[in-house]
Amino acid sequence: MRYPVENQLISIQTDALAGQSDADLVRQARTTDGRAALAALYRRYLTPVYRYFYARTGDVQQAEDLTAQTFVAALEGLPRYRERGTFAGWLFTIAARRLADHFRQRPAAPLDDIADWPSPDPAPEALVEHAEQMACLACAVRTLSPDRAQVVALHFFAELSLSETARVMDRSRVAVKSLIHRALRDLRERLDDERE
Repeated sequence: MRYPVENQLISIQTDALAGQSDADLVRQARTTDGRAALAALYRRYLTPVYRYFYARTGDVQQAEDLTAQTFVAALEGLPRYRERGTFAGWLFTIAARRLADHFRQRPAAPLDDIADWPSPDPAPEALVEHAEQMACLACAVRTLSPDRAQVVALHFFAELSLSETARVMDRSRVAVKSLIHRALRDLRERLDDERE
């Protein structure tokens, strides 16, 4: 059983660890008292992982469930994690596998709730404008091929680097760069058609 004082202590420790590298946090998380390091990794990657799932599923509940499943799988797999690549790449590889399993089990859902996406700008006018832009973008992303939708979700929504995106998609950096270029070209065409 956790006590409020213990939770406050973990929160304070997590804040102190916020500036450390992923590799340092992973090493600390593997120790017997690595809860604060685990919490720091969770805080660091919760939003990008959630955005990735929401961009691909368009459903808040599914995105939350898949995010939770990803972090549980990462926690269970942490002892086997090898630092051959970045922690983010490893985590999003787990996320991509969870998403593939999800799509195999259920048909794809439309991105109708795109207006509910969180925005960093609290101004009401900006929220409305952002929601409209995201709705147009979601419609366009929904028409892309699965590979192109995947690369857009990983690179732009989850904000992974080219190298991390390539690792998750099991492709070369050059192939991912080319795929991004084609996806952006397709998105531009679709958005231009939408404006006309």
